[in-house]
Amino acid sequence: MNRLDAYFISLVFAHLGVVLVHTTAHLALQILPAPPDTAFILAVILIGPVAALLILRFNPSLAAALLTVVMAAAFAYGFPGHFLIAGPDQVAVDASDGWTLVFVATAVGIGILELASFAVGVTLFGRSVRNLSGHPARPR
Repeated sequence: MNRLDAYFISLVFAHLGVVLVHTTAHLALQILPAPPDTAFILAVILIGPVAALLILRFNPSLAAALLTVVMAAAFAYGFPGHFLIAGPDQVAVDASDGWTLVFVATAVGIGILELASFAVGVTLFGRSVRNLSGHPARPR
């Protein structure tokens, strides 16, 4: 296993952990997504990265592509909803409620992890495509 594979695995597990804590904060604050949002969250944000992780061993190119797509989609969904668009899902710091602080911190953490995962996915995919074309991969 090379360093990028290790980053891939670590980022997926870290993302899953932070998403689960963020979900708990959503429930504690009674911020419940609409059914279409719930479907997207389950399919793309929760299941997509884990599926990419399971595929990594057998088809690294597909795993990298899947991770890249789902993390880009997750960021495109979550960043505006948490930071740009007014609504119940927008982060606002209210120090009087501990769950609000957890909600804000995990929203920021999820965004950072999604961007980092996107970068690793793009890099891994680029290397796998170069390998298929006959160019040697750089060991890392």
